[in-house]
Amino acid sequence: MVNRKVAVLRADASSSIGVGHVMRSLSLGEALLDEGFGVELVSFELAPSLQSLATSCGVELVELACAPRSSEDAQFVLQRNANIVVVDGYEFSREFFAVLEASSTPFAVVDDNAETNAQTPSAVINQNPHASASMYAQLQGNPKLLLGLQYAMVRKEVREVAAMNLSSREGEVFVAMGGADFLGLTAPIVEALAETGLQIRVAVGHTNTQRVHIQKLADQLGNVTLIEQQDYVSSLASAHVAVLAAGSSLWEACAVGTPSIGLVVADNQFASANAAKKLGFTRVVDCRVRFNIDAVLNEVQSCILSGTSAMRGAALSTGVAHGASMVARELGAIA
Repeated sequence: MVNRKVAVLRADASSSIGVGHVMRSLSLGEALLDEGFGVELVSFELAPSLQSLATSCGVELVELACAPRSSEDAQFVLQRNANIVVVDGYEFSREFFAVLEASSTPFAVVDDNAETNAQTPSAVINQNPHASASMYAQLQGNPKLLLGLQYAMVRKEVREVAAMNLSSREGEVFVAMGGADFLGLTAPIVEALAETGLQIRVAVGHTNTQRVHIQKLADQLGNVTLIEQQDYVSSLASAHVAVLAAGSSLWEACAVGTPSIGLVVADNQFASANAAKKLGFTRVVDCRVRFNIDAVLNEVQSCILSGTSAMRGAALSTGVAHGASMVARELGAIA
């Protein structure tokens, strides 16, 4: 019996950094499993709901037993004896990467805006539409560059739902402000949209503290439904338009052909969201300095009134649904 290769994914999630790093790591993990890898996720104090999600994906969860994102962290990861390590996160120190670089284990970094402290990775994965080779010209060792939306690491469930070509429900708005929603935008968006008479389906993320409040709104308002995580993708796919935090959720909406309003809530989202806007499948509202609910309402109503067929066509033409599989195959060639 031939031992299968092992990929170790290193990512964290919290109310301050969100859950996006872990979510796209799990998306990649699913694809690596399909490629025959054994997959482990090393994480620090991961929320129970995310632990359960990792297990349901078939990914083995390993609790980090030292200070996160330090040189000791990297040594802990290397002790897993992986064939390849994939690191996703902005806060991993130079000391962390120096340990990986001194080893013989190939490693890849998942990056968004050339923010990695790695100097000699084996590969760089930047799934955003603004990604370019010039962003990584300073890296040494000629790393493999997996850049652009063709490498967007959307979940296996998203790929499966995209293949169903679900019909959209006229006048229904899907709302999801990411796993954490650290600006607390979910409730005010839902309250304002509910007053328009549109049907609202809202998802509350794994570390979002507003769940009880949103449930009360759903109980009080006949046109608001709080959905469970297992209904997230199908609800997104059947929405007329989606209001989303401008992270990886935009690529999931794109994969299922749902026009979106992307709310930029962090600096690292600005370039990718505006590049997506140029591609025609999303509109953008910048919420970093001031949250303007009227701007969100105007974009939703304008999108619905002007028709969404062009945005839907632009989304489907990108072909992002199979990005995780493409990344997994490329990493398989390196491991």
